Amino acid sequence: MFRKVLFSTMAAAFLVVLVTAASAYKVPDVIVLERPKDNKPLATWVTKVEFAHGFHAIRVSCQKCHHKESDKTLGEFVGCRQCHGADDPNDKTGFYRAWHSDGPPSCLGCHTQMRARGGDNPVGCTTACHKPS
Repeated sequence: MFRKVLFSTMAAAFLVVLVTAASAYKVPDVIVLERPKDNKPLATWVTKVEFAHGFHAIRVSCQKCHHKESDKTLGEFVGCRQCHGADDPNDKTGFYRAWHSDGPPSCLGCHTQMRARGGDNPVGCTTACHKPS
């Protein structure tokens, strides 16, 4: 009996610590990604993207996308433009390439790799991100 009570108490304490640690990271549920103002759209259907950050945050480790996170930024939300500031779509570290590169950590690269392994995640421009209004 004592063991059951001890185990239950330890499990409850662990859950409290886990929930507290998880809530310490305040991340936005949705992030609206908009093309830099000086960039012309690459196509007429290109619109802002409402990125389901919270959905991805519970399924993918933060460092998959925030690949430059360090001890200095740990626990803080670092916006995409903080690292991907260049507006030129051909710049490999720029704003556009952060989402459209061939491999992770870009959204398109990760989704494409997952699809190749049999996943059903969306990869089409207007079915995945740039959904018509």
